[in-house]
Amino acid sequence: MEPVRRRQLIEATIESIHQDGFRDATVAKISRRAGLSVGLVNHYFDGKSELLAATMQSLAAETMAGAEALLDDASTPEEQLIAIIDGNFAPSQRSPEAISAWLSFYAQVPGNQDFARIQRQMDETLLGLLRPRLEKIVAADKVDVRANAIVALIYGMWLRHTQDPEGFNLDVIHQIARDHVADIAAAG
Repeated sequence: MEPVRRRQLIEATIESIHQDGFRDATVAKISRRAGLSVGLVNHYFDGKSELLAATMQSLAAETMAGAEALLDDASTPEEQLIAIIDGNFAPSQRSPEAISAWLSFYAQVPGNQDFARIQRQMDETLLGLLRPRLEKIVAADKVDVRANAIVALIYGMWLRHTQDPEGFNLDVIHQIARDHVADIAAAG
């Protein structure tokens, strides 16, 4: 039951952050949303801090899994780069609840070592997916710069999407990704 209960609590945490705000997402509110006792929250997690870190880790893992899943259908390095970018915009990450949670976690990264560690791990995973593809289409001395530029592009597009999901929709994001990757490939 532990994985099921932990998942229930993580989902309730995401919902609570969305409904109540990051600061007001208390263990009592989260446990109520999950239909579990406060005692079970403390049984599965060592307090609210650990539950929040596990929630951010879960969102990060889902994001990276989305990016990796799209790689299966991409054959060229350019298609793979686009797939990695597109994977960061998986439906599970674009729900209002997930967006609220992500924005809340990002705002806390500078002052929270656990969140900063998770963010660094996510960045390194993303860079690890990008670098081998970039090595095939750009000069070796440009791989890291291009990889970091794509990470910055993803985060920037993500922020724009959260602010205007209708106007800055997936079609716009996909076109920007395709154009950016084409520019990278052309520049070598």
